[in-house]
Amino acid sequence: MSYPQPLADAPQSHTHMHRQLAEPQPRICLRTLAEQLKLEQVTIIGNASGEWQPAVEGLTFIFNGTQWSQQKAPQGQVVNIANGGFAESQYAFEVQGHPQAVQLAKALTQVATGLTASLGCWPSSGLTTVVLMLQLANHVQVQRMSLLPSLQRSIELPETLHLPCMVHNWLGERRIAKALLCERLDWAEFTLMPWEPMSKDCETDEVSETDSGKNKQTLCEDPFEQLELLRQSNLAPSVSEETKQPLRQHLAKLAHTPYEIWQQCADHSKLKACEPLFFNHLPESQTSPWYLMDYHASQYLDAIRHQLAYCQQLAD
Repeated sequence: MSYPQPLADAPQSHTHMHRQLAEPQPRICLRTLAEQLKLEQVTIIGNASGEWQPAVEGLTFIFNGTQWSQQKAPQGQVVNIANGGFAESQYAFEVQGHPQAVQLAKALTQVATGLTASLGCWPSSGLTTVVLMLQLANHVQVQRMSLLPSLQRSIELPETLHLPCMVHNWLGERRIAKALLCERLDWAEFTLMPWEPMSKDCETDEVSETDSGKNKQTLCEDPFEQLELLRQSNLAPSVSEETKQPLRQHLAKLAHTPYEIWQQCADHSKLKACEPLFFNHLPESQTSPWYLMDYHASQYLDAIRHQLAYCQQLAD
C-alpha cells in the first residue's frame, strides 16, 4: 500500500488533537444520541485498497472523501468523516452528509479523547468510528480496514518526511478493537492469518549479508529480547550508519522468525510494551525512531508488526 506524502504546510490531524485535549468540549450523552438517530445498520468503509459500494440499507461511513463508482449505486446514505485538522473544524472531526453532523462530530471527538489515554496517542478515524457506532447502532459492518496500514517506505520518499499512518498506535488500536468483537460487529478483515516468510525478492542487501547459521541461532532466541535492541537504539540522540547496519540485520532476522517462536515467547505485557516501537504521534516536534524513517529498515517492519498482531489475536 502506498501513502501520499504529507504537505509541509498542511494542518495535521494528530497535532490538531492538542486543542481538543487542552480545551475539551462539553460531553454529550451517547445514549440520547442513539435514541435520536435510531440506527439499525451501519457500514464503515476504510481506506485500504479494493472496490466497494454504499450499503443498500442504513448509513455508510467513509473517510476523507473516499471515492466510489456511482454506477448502479444503491440509495443508501453516504456520510463522510474528515479529520478536523484538515477540515479546519472546531472539533477533531468534521462530518458531512448527515443532518446530525455536528452532534456526530462532537461524539467522535469525545470518543477519540477517551481512547487517547489507552493508546498513548490520538486514535485513527477508523477505530474511533467503530467504537462510536457500536454505541449508536444495532449492527456494524466494517470493510477495507485491518488497522495495520503498511510502514514500508518507498525509495522515493525523503527520510525527512514521515508516512501519515506512522502517527497512530496500530497495535494498540487492534488491542482495543479485539475487545469490541461481538455478534453485532461484522469485521472479517480484522482477523489475521500467519505472516508468510519474506521472499528472497523482498530482501535487501542487509539480510543477504547474514548467513543461514546466524539466522538459525536467532530463531532459538526470544524475539522480544531482540526487539529491545531497537528500543535501546532510540535512546541515543542520533544513530550513526555504522550502528544502523547491524540493527537492520536484527530486523531482517526478526522478519524471518516463524510465528510459532513469537507465539511461544509472547505474553500480554510483552506485546503491549512493543506498541511504542512502531509509532510517533508528534513527528514534527519529536525525533522519530530511526527505523521508521529508514528505507532499508522499514522493509521489515510490516512482517514483525504482523507477527505481534497475530500473537495479540491469539492471546486469551
